[in-house]
Amino acid sequence: MSLRLNPEYNKLLPKMSEEEFAELKTSIQTEGQHYPIIVNEDLEVLDGHHRFRACIELDIEPDFEVRKFDDKLLEKKFVIEANLRRRHLNNFQLVELAVPLLEIEKALAKKRQSKGGKNGRDMQLGLASDDVEPEPRAKATDAVAKKAGVSTRTFERGKKIMEKASEDDKQKLRDGKTSISKVYQEIVSSENPQPQKEANDLLAQQESPREVQNKAELLALLERMLKQEVFCPSCGSSMFECSKCHKTLKKLLQSKDSQENPV
Repeated sequence: MSLRLNPEYNKLLPKMSEEEFAELKTSIQTEGQHYPIIVNEDLEVLDGHHRFRACIELDIEPDFEVRKFDDKLLEKKFVIEANLRRRHLNNFQLVELAVPLLEIEKALAKKRQSKGGKNGRDMQLGLASDDVEPEPRAKATDAVAKKAGVSTRTFERGKKIMEKASEDDKQKLRDGKTSISKVYQEIVSSENPQPQKEANDLLAQQESPREVQNKAELLALLERMLKQEVFCPSCGSSMFECSKCHKTLKKLLQSKDSQENPV
């Protein structure tokens, strides 16, 4: 029997440094292969790509175990989840690896819903058992983020980075030379430059001549109130004063200033 690699699954494999691979080869050569390589019925490697490569280079017959899957989607899901268990991956590498899992989970959910509908009709006809599992309520994104071991927020930010960031920034994230938060903020800033300035400019453009004049008159009225130029035409008393202590607005403000800024 001859094992072989699947190019599609090979793309999902996290990179291993030459130093790490050399250590793996030494371990297999001196201690033997501790864990079998998992393959499908076509003898394509699903888990243990690096072990398989090490055995080939060492000219050692690899130990392997055949795993059967009812659905090709479940097989690919197994490959991704097996890689997600690697302890040396950082958050971006986990997100990068888990993103394809999102589409798989959505496709599997769609199949379950279709099967659930058929089972429901069969149950009404007495043709099916009532042990059909209910459709999980958790969103696909939440489920995948949990499997990747990151928060939903980190997963969504990482996904956006994969879609929008440069390859240079992605490589820096893989190498741990920058953070998901930093790269994400840079993307958001580039997509929405000076949002507050644009909003202010838009408001200014929307002001009519009448609104501009009204604003000027209101400011003038406030200045007259502070100078006590607004008074009752009948008795001459200053307007806008406290009904209890009869202090004017100007005096109240002066009193407040003296308390906040004592000599």
